[in-house]
Amino acid sequence: MARTATMVMQTIWDCRWSRPGYLPRGVADAEHPPGLWVCVRPTGTTVQRPVTEEECATCPYWQAAFTEEER
Repeated sequence: MARTATMVMQTIWDCRWSRPGYLPRGVADAEHPPGLWVCVRPTGTTVQRPVTEEECATCPYWQAAFTEEER
């Protein structure tokens, strides 16, 4: 029987918790992290943190933004 390996890439733009790094309303400049992408996963604090594509690719909390049925 043949085996097929499927490689799933965790991309930053497909993660449920990633957002573009723009300044959201109601957030003070001092609390807004610099960077192209921010992670909004609940961690007990309200501060968003900047993330890189490399960090997101190996994140254990990565979740797909959409399921196959939603696409």
